[in-house]
Amino acid sequence: MRSRSICIDAASGGVRFLQLLALALLLWPVLAGPARAGDVEDCSGPPTDKAEAACSGIINDTARSTEDRTKAFTGRSRFGIARGKIDQALSDADAAVQLNGQFVPALIARGYVQQRKGSLDQARADFDRAIEFEPKNPFGFLARGNLRADQHAWSDAISDYDQAITLRQDLPAARVGRARAYVETGQPDAAVADANTAIAVNAGTPNAFYWRGQAHRRKGDMDKAIEDFSRAIAQAPQAERNAYFARAQLYSAKGDYARAIADFDRLLAVLPDNKEIQQQRQQAVTMQAELAKAAGGAAPPQAAPAPGAPPARPAGPAAGNQQVEQAKQLVAQGNYAGAVANLTQVLGGDPRNEAALRLRALAYSKLGRSADARSDLNALLKVKPDDPQLLAARALNAAGTRQFDQAMADAGRAITLDQNNSLAYLARGLVKAGTGKVQDALADYDHSISLNPKETLAFTERGLAHIGLNQLDKALLDFDQALALVPTNLIAKSWRGLALMLKGRADEGLVDIDAVLERSPNNPTAQLGRGLAMLTSSQYDRAIAAFDQIITRAPNDAFPHVLRARAYLGLKKPDNAMKDLNFILSARPDYQPALTLRGITWSALRNYDKAVEDLDRAIAQKETVEGLFARAKAHEALNHVDKATEDFRKATQLTPSSVFDVLAQAESKRKVQQLSKRVPCGNGQSGTCL
Repeated sequence: MRSRSICIDAASGGVRFLQLLALALLLWPVLAGPARAGDVEDCSGPPTDKAEAACSGIINDTARSTEDRTKAFTGRSRFGIARGKIDQALSDADAAVQLNGQFVPALIARGYVQQRKGSLDQARADFDRAIEFEPKNPFGFLARGNLRADQHAWSDAISDYDQAITLRQDLPAARVGRARAYVETGQPDAAVADANTAIAVNAGTPNAFYWRGQAHRRKGDMDKAIEDFSRAIAQAPQAERNAYFARAQLYSAKGDYARAIADFDRLLAVLPDNKEIQQQRQQAVTMQAELAKAAGGAAPPQAAPAPGAPPARPAGPAAGNQQVEQAKQLVAQGNYAGAVANLTQVLGGDPRNEAALRLRALAYSKLGRSADARSDLNALLKVKPDDPQLLAARALNAAGTRQFDQAMADAGRAITLDQNNSLAYLARGLVKAGTGKVQDALADYDHSISLNPKETLAFTERGLAHIGLNQLDKALLDFDQALALVPTNLIAKSWRGLALMLKGRADEGLVDIDAVLERSPNNPTAQLGRGLAMLTSSQYDRAIAAFDQIITRAPNDAFPHVLRARAYLGLKKPDNAMKDLNFILSARPDYQPALTLRGITWSALRNYDKAVEDLDRAIAQKETVEGLFARAKAHEALNHVDKATEDFRKATQLTPSSVFDVLAQAESKRKVQQLSKRVPCGNGQSGTCL
């Protein structure tokens, strides 16, 4: 199946790249010169009513110069483009060109609108004139490249993108445009390189992740493609229809039919009559059923009907209970405090109102008032002691407050009563993760998701479990899925940012970290990400200050202690690092990241025997590039040449799983090159053992 399917609108073709040019136009100031400063500033600003009024004021002032009015018409055309008022934008751009036929911003704006309206020859004429008048302006080449791409004239489009990039290396829109053209002409490696550059310049560049995903797809790397489509969706969950479709196809190809069906359902919610999506969804449903039948197990839960059918409404309160209905609306809007106020009034007159108690328990949970939520759940369970959903909800509540025995008891009873209770498996997974049984927790999370693939908390918690196992790629996929379900999930967003940074993708990770801190300045995971950014950029003192604040609030959290220890090592203070690591290992003797770093710290203290001892224990759990490199250095110091050589060699062969692995592998490769020049092989007369 081609990556750009007719099932979606033109978003993957010209319209997608017109949006890139539109963004460039909005960021390109066109007003300057003798117009009054206040008008200029307002007319050149973001597309607001005030800005449009400022442009109109300049246009309507007959005393203004032709130059001012030309720029104001062009400026107002930009606002029409931003608001989708295409006819108005065309009229204004045309007026600007009539006043000055050589004003390049007006020509590009008019060409853009002409292209939007399907007048491709007229658009091409405007872009050609813009390039003729200003051959050093990258936006003219970008605009014409997008037009040529829309016409599938790929070689000509690449030529124009080349010119735009030569004139301005940091123009991500041109990189994405050329990446698309490379994908369409069978050059996926070149496409990945361009998309990587665009993301490095601006991780929020529209379509960069989508086309990098398509390039990975052409290369046959489905997992990387899915990851990039998920990143595209997470950036614009309401707009990325092509990314949903491409990801659904890949999920189907991998046999992950539940996720494929979920993506097809999202598409059908906005394109309910699209036959191709309907057909591919039905194929996924059929294959899911066939797979279950072939495995000889129970049939999977019946896939929900395609969007379009009216959703089943949850059981509501007694007819006429307007306050409970209002509270439902408040919960849907995220106004949990308002919902609690309404429901408390209801329960004051009717303490046994089941619907009000259930809803208030939910609102209390969203507000982080676990004790209040538990009180409401207890009241409900006195009336309905065998309700599996209530038991599962109380199990989640108890797990969240680390009352693991109670949580396990409630979750176990809920599962006994209803073996398809997804929340009960999720709660049991939380208990297992909280007590160090991460692999067992993963099995419960997997089962919970198989029963209900639309629960953002399940994907979030599974992602956190993968983080604990240093499986960053799997964690990123789960966080992306959690955010696709609920874009406001700050836990998933903050941890996705941190995971991206741990993989060395700091520019991408900081987009998430900054977004979380903007909404929640005290979010501990986002603050940890900030500290990590300082650590990896060698700002060790600032990193330690950031980790100090986090550790003060959560003194038993292992990860910030390990990161602070790294910062102390960067400052050449191994004794301070050792205090952090011993503190963690006294409570968790087998915590692999701390064992690895303590081994490195012992080497810094020149106690190489103890270094090897700790690193042996860490590597026995999981071989990492950093662990092998550190052990090799310790063996080298002990003059264990054969052991050092073997570890250096292994460290060059493993796939790095973190930014620290990447740095260690680069050092390992240099070390192997050095050793290969002096370690003889066989009789020592020719070749090397490396």
